[in-house]
Amino acid sequence: MTASEKIFFDTAPFIYLIENHPNYYSKVEQFFVTIDQDDCELITSVLSMAEYGVKPEKENRQDLIADFDSLLVDFHFQVIDINVGIARKSYQLRAKYEFLKAMDALQLATALWIGCSRFFTNDKKLKKIEELKVVLVEEL
Repeated sequence: MTASEKIFFDTAPFIYLIENHPNYYSKVEQFFVTIDQDDCELITSVLSMAEYGVKPEKENRQDLIADFDSLLVDFHFQVIDINVGIARKSYQLRAKYEFLKAMDALQLATALWIGCSRFFTNDKKLKKIEELKVVLVEEL
């Protein structure tokens, strides 16, 4: 990875790290260490916040939501709002890749809109996306 590279984080890596996933925690943690050393720009969208918060909210785990919020601050994530340009890019992606669900398309569109070169996720089907490099947690 190069300095100032923009890397988009999908929701799953946050869950693995914050909730200490037995199979993926160490892989995500090491990825954070590597990108922190490389001084990359970290990007996510408000959709990651919306997706991440559901289970902790149901389980009244405000501590996990606070940990998520702290992670965003501690690693200087840019949290991008969805706008008209991103929405357009999203429907263009969905027209090209019929398997894409709306939330995935919006996440990918946000990454492309902001100029990310990598998209960090664990969603295997997203590897079919040609517009940017999709990095899977399980492949690390």
